[in-house]
Amino acid sequence: MNKTLFHRAGELEEASCPFALVTILKTSGSASRNQGSMLVEGSKAITATIGGGALEAFAIEAAHKAIARRQEDYAVSFTVDQEAKKKAGEVILFIQVIQSDASSPFFTVASEWEQRGIPFVFGFSLEKESSRFLYSSTQKSLGTSREALLLHAKQSLEEGFDKRVEVSGKEYFLTIPIPLTNLLLVGGGHVNQAIANLARTLGYGYQVVETRAEFATDELFAHAKKRVVGRTITEGLKKISINRFTYTVVASHTFDQDALEYLIATPTPYIGILGSKLKARMLFERLTVPPSQKRRVFCPIGLDIGTETPSEIALSTLAQIMKEKNGRSGKDLRDFAKDLVVVRGGGDLATGVIKRLFNAGLPVVVLETEKPTVIRTTVSFAQAMFEGETRVEDVVGRRCRDVDEALGVLQSGMVPLLADPQGVFLEKLKPLCIVDAILAKRNLGTTMADAPLVIALGPGFKAGKDCHVVIETKRGHSMGRIIREGEALANTGIPGIIAGFGRERVIHSPDEGVFSSDRKIGDLVKKDEVIAYVGKSPVRAPLEGMIRGLLNNGLTVPTGFKIADIDPRGLKADFTTVSDKAMAIGGSVLEVFDNFLARR
Repeated sequence: MNKTLFHRAGELEEASCPFALVTILKTSGSASRNQGSMLVEGSKAITATIGGGALEAFAIEAAHKAIARRQEDYAVSFTVDQEAKKKAGEVILFIQVIQSDASSPFFTVASEWEQRGIPFVFGFSLEKESSRFLYSSTQKSLGTSREALLLHAKQSLEEGFDKRVEVSGKEYFLTIPIPLTNLLLVGGGHVNQAIANLARTLGYGYQVVETRAEFATDELFAHAKKRVVGRTITEGLKKISINRFTYTVVASHTFDQDALEYLIATPTPYIGILGSKLKARMLFERLTVPPSQKRRVFCPIGLDIGTETPSEIALSTLAQIMKEKNGRSGKDLRDFAKDLVVVRGGGDLATGVIKRLFNAGLPVVVLETEKPTVIRTTVSFAQAMFEGETRVEDVVGRRCRDVDEALGVLQSGMVPLLADPQGVFLEKLKPLCIVDAILAKRNLGTTMADAPLVIALGPGFKAGKDCHVVIETKRGHSMGRIIREGEALANTGIPGIIAGFGRERVIHSPDEGVFSSDRKIGDLVKKDEVIAYVGKSPVRAPLEGMIRGLLNNGLTVPTGFKIADIDPRGLKADFTTVSDKAMAIGGSVLEVFDNFLARR
């Protein structure tokens, strides 16, 4: 078996041999990988990979020189050149030179956790202080006792992704070396044996449940974290650990309705059942759970790639699990952008549309202004225009320089944003559908000729003249209605009522000038408390509550411009998830697009 990075690091540490760790911090444009780490020894021998090719050769040489010079930790940039295009992408690498010391085991501990299948965070400082630490899912830590840092590490394990964090003015990078994805194999027959073997190569741990001891042996499942034999499948399942990273594959003739209902009640996001279409119909007819719960059940199992043998079914099943886990479409990369949707605008309502389309497996590119004036910045992809990258719930938006970089970001499973308020990039993008989600209350130039399908949100558009479809955005009985002839209801200028407050909760600029604030969304404020300034004019909270919207600092605004809003519900306010209104409007857009695809 090939050694893992931490296994080899532990060996070098015990031998007091220096080595370097190379980690991908960030990529833009075209890059073979978006994350990963490799170990480089003084002899240039490597363990693990960051993608091979010219990037890896560059990293090996840089790391080798750093080891020889005993260089401090540092970041370095690599430019990706392709035959068709120079500077097609950029990869930022972070190189750490490790002066091993067997008397202070660090990587040895990480290797032990890895071998025992204990998920952990490997964190390191991005400063020049060579600070590293470990934090495990069993709440053990090594290298730091700082509560704020350990809290970030715990959150990273719960969320399941790498991230950069700032603590006391210093930046740290947190990585999760062991995939959190794990499999629950119900049944020990040929298919699940093949899945177990393939899962091992992907780094996925697995547990096995059987009713027959001879099909749950160490010989058949040598690397299982746990093997359980029960009188019934349900009895066995009750002895298994299941979390939101556990993907379940059922290949057992004794699997029954009770076992399915037990699994439905757990956090497992995927329940794949080996069986015919007839079996699938019978299972679904008996299920008495909401449709949202049924969507987690896949029967028949796998992708349609013409499978016959257990190994082929295993490949098809794990491909489907990866598709679901990563929120991808499963389409050929060759045809990836064929059904491209361009959304003009990235504010909070537009973000609901973007998220619904993205979660449906559709490629989405967002066109925004250079400095969007959104106030609900925690739930707006537009915030990426200021920060370079932003996360809304479980979807990442990243600002891009050009169309080529945007298409690369799309393939990486993120939402790309381009600074293009005039729609100059539309000619090169050639989208199948355009959604005008600028919500300017008037048409800023969108026409029906811009794409085969043009959808507009809210007032200011006439279906059949400016666009093919208008979506009603006004709260009430008609919200989300699909309008194929005519216009949306006129804007009343009255915000939605929350806890009895409407106009009062929305704050407008008292003067013209540059906006500035030392407060942040989520802060609780008292009535008449100063929360910001426009120029030298103070901006006061009109009521007690939580700041739910706040303009970005440094923007110049005219008098009367919307700059903030206060939610009177205080601690009960939700500022981290997309609103029901945005998701409802997004659902209407998705319905229109699905209908268009079906009729093409």
